[in-house]
Amino acid sequence: MVNVHLCQPDATKSCAACCGIYNYVENTRPALVRRFEYRGLLMAGVRAGTLSLDEYRSAVRHREDGKRIFKTIYSCEFAGFVDDSRQRVGCMLHPMVTGGCDLREVSFYGREICDGHFCPSYQKLAANEALCVISCIDDWYLYGSVITDIDFVKSFFRLAQNRLGEEISPEALKASPGLARILKSYFSLKLDWTFRDTARPRFGKYYFVGEEYAVDRIDYESLRADIPPYDPIFLSLSSSFASKDELDRATTTIDNLLKGFCHEYERSHREHH
Repeated sequence: MVNVHLCQPDATKSCAACCGIYNYVENTRPALVRRFEYRGLLMAGVRAGTLSLDEYRSAVRHREDGKRIFKTIYSCEFAGFVDDSRQRVGCMLHPMVTGGCDLREVSFYGREICDGHFCPSYQKLAANEALCVISCIDDWYLYGSVITDIDFVKSFFRLAQNRLGEEISPEALKASPGLARILKSYFSLKLDWTFRDTARPRFGKYYFVGEEYAVDRIDYESLRADIPPYDPIFLSLSSSFASKDELDRATTTIDNLLKGFCHEYERSHREHH
């Protein structure tokens, strides 16, 4: 369980996954940036008094493509950039953004639900896991997709800590830029994984059919392979393997990152102790 604020941990990143920003069919970084920039222009009009919140909502719904991957998850039209540098995303109705006026009551879920919601990562991630994610990612798009994928984070830490024989320390990442780079390379697989299944709507290990969702399973038997230790990671990356060769290449990728991380961790630990 973590006691840091995962939604807005610092000035360089944030997470708005619970606002449904990754639930749009068009959820690439450029697509979301376009949405948020347009919303920012509209919200400037609201703050200037030239546009009402109802007019804002109408403009967003008229202009934007609202198609969602999973219809049960609402994608809030008031999510957007909450700082001038466009490094953080969040609720543009929040009092910390508006200057003290809480406007969240006009949103779909309302102020009370939004104010009291904490995603499962708050309960499921260990403190050191969350702090390591925070320390090595300075990118709202990547951060949100990683910090909310519990299996993706915990699987790597479990494998690395079993090899190292100790808990991974966030201080070690701060002391070793090389170590932080390796861990970020692992997290960045979320952005450019070669074996991602693009044939159907996916959120990590979940796939969606209409109003229903299920956990995917990789048919390793058809690939003539045993279930690998990296299966939870492959599922989190929405993997689909057409051959044993592809599975082997994917395994080598994770192997190299894990071995490189553990080697650098041990080297850095010896150097600083």
